[in-house]
Amino acid sequence: MKIVEPKPFYFKNSTKAVLLLHSFSGSPNDMRLLGRFLERNEYSAYAPMFAGHGTFEPNDIFEQGSPDIWYRQTVEAIEFLESEGMTEISVFGLSLGSIFATKILEENNRVKLGGVFGTPLGSRDFSNIRQGFFQYSRKVYELNNQADIDKKLDLLTTNLDKMMASIASYTEDVEDKISQIRKPYFIGQGTYDKLVNPELAVSMGKKVPNAEIHLYDAGHVLTVNDAHKQLEIDLLNFLENN
Repeated sequence: MKIVEPKPFYFKNSTKAVLLLHSFSGSPNDMRLLGRFLERNEYSAYAPMFAGHGTFEPNDIFEQGSPDIWYRQTVEAIEFLESEGMTEISVFGLSLGSIFATKILEENNRVKLGGVFGTPLGSRDFSNIRQGFFQYSRKVYELNNQADIDKKLDLLTTNLDKMMASIASYTEDVEDKISQIRKPYFIGQGTYDKLVNPELAVSMGKKVPNAEIHLYDAGHVLTVNDAHKQLEIDLLNFLENN
């Protein structure tokens, strides 16, 4: 059994667009259900793929990507939607993607509103995300019948630790400016999240004047787990009422 290489998607339906940013060990596939839901409700949905993601080699994330590169891709995604004639743009990010969704809300006045799902913003402990990446990497190698998996995982360690430190440092600047956001800000958080502390969502929400917090009896990846249908409804209401 081999995994199918994921791809970005763009579901064009109206001039109201939603940019969807995926997680650290994820891909646009994690946003596809939400994208189709938005399309059915007269929104265009665009989910680019962060550099280094969506391949059969987890180390590509470190060799091809960085927080600066991923944020530049976020800016380019906004520019793409504008070039497509979108007159109303919103942005939402899952986990890693939440960092860049928040940063673009802080810096780009043309983005109407946005929010986060399972955000690590406010965290100083990335150990669970680190462990989750190793589990993801092992699964990728196993599904593609790779040899010497343990050796491959050992080789990832140094690069992963450097990347975790880089992301942690990058988020501090985003966190410092989050109270300046005056746009509607959606926060979705699973109360059973094992990768990030669910309490972070509540503390982040207190710092944003127009934050709307939604808690779900679910784990980390709200866009595909048992909470996804309720998340979709809540997000549509948020878009329609702001």
